[in-house]
Amino acid sequence: MKNLITAIAVLFTAQFFAQTHEIIKHNGEKLDVNFIKVENNLVYFAYPNSMEEHKISRYAVAQLNEKAKNNSKVVTEKINFSEKPDYKKVIILKESETIGLKKSESLTGYLGSVKGETRWSVSEIGENRLKEKAASKGHQFIVITSNKVGNLKAVAYTY
Repeated sequence: MKNLITAIAVLFTAQFFAQTHEIIKHNGEKLDVNFIKVENNLVYFAYPNSMEEHKISRYAVAQLNEKAKNNSKVVTEKINFSEKPDYKKVIILKESETIGLKKSESLTGYLGSVKGETRWSVSEIGENRLKEKAASKGHQFIVITSNKVGNLKAVAYTY
């Protein structure tokens, strides 16, 4: 019985001792949160006075500030395109890694097959074409939905 009461007391008082952090997103938005962890390109956190776990893409987060110690940790650098957009800066994400990013538009293209090309090289050429298209329109992230000969499709995301 003592163990049960102790466990319940710990559960209810743990939130009062949780460290508060501030998440600063690349779009300028600030969130007061209790930081949990960074895993699989996602930042896990809970809002103060809540035990529910939330997540956001680490690519949407610029800084994580710890309020108690005045520590600041840069999570990711913002991707900016200079005069000529560089398609190599565009990052391919999974759909689950886009939480907190803004969906922009669908990108489509055509890829013809060349005799003697392997599937891997055709796939790589398709990825590069979609990245080039995204960079030319100023999108930093894409989620590839189809990378087949004759059918290139992706969804573009920004901050």
